[in-house]
Amino acid sequence: AMHVIELRTTPQGHPAYRRICQQMHRLIAEQAGHRAIAAAMCFADHSEVALERLEAERATERRRQRR
Repeated sequence: AMHVIELRTTPQGHPAYRRICQQMHRLIAEQAGHRAIAAAMCFADHSEVALERLEAERATERRRQRR
């Protein structure tokens, strides 16, 4: 779960995956009571991102224009 949560909560992650994995992270800490394990997931991102893929798409476009 740790790897999936840290991977799928990145800002460029799919919105549905982000919501599910953010909820999984909260439930591990609160419902299951594994606060130490949840705290060890230092890359779990709970920020709200409006346009998830925008920065990745801009970087791709910049690389494409350099060719």
